[in-house]
Amino acid sequence: MAGCSSDADLSKTPAGRPPRFPPSPTPYGTFLPQQQVPLPTAPLLPNPTKPPLQYQPPPQPADGYLAIPVGYQSQPYSAVVDGIPMNARVPPLPFCGIGVGWALFVAGFIFASIPWYVGAFILLFVAQDYREKPGLIACSIAAVLAILSLILSAFNFHVFW
Repeated sequence: MAGCSSDADLSKTPAGRPPRFPPSPTPYGTFLPQQQVPLPTAPLLPNPTKPPLQYQPPPQPADGYLAIPVGYQSQPYSAVVDGIPMNARVPPLPFCGIGVGWALFVAGFIFASIPWYVGAFILLFVAQDYREKPGLIACSIAAVLAILSLILSAFNFHVFW
């Protein structure tokens, strides 16, 4: 084949020039055979036995001093604030965490204020989570403004126009 070089041509270099890649004394590459290295051997030692855990009562407070336990507690205690245990998990709100109230408020702009009336009804007549109240109050205010605008437009009473 004319113009093609063979493997023998690649090893030749022009006179006066060093080879581009000097030959390596050891072969290299990804798929070379690996040499087996013997694993070090050590005598097996028995596992030390641990003493059994002993219960230690909490330290008693000195006069006028209350020790607050810090760090790992062997017996968990629940912190209580205003009669409410703080370790109780609160379930997340529905609708990706924004709650029914805010979901109805946003939906009221899309579905012609009907969800606002539903939110006002839920606020007035249904027991709900305390975290839902701000969104339901926003629904109630929007429902009142929507009713007010409907009443004013029904009597052709234009305030500013």
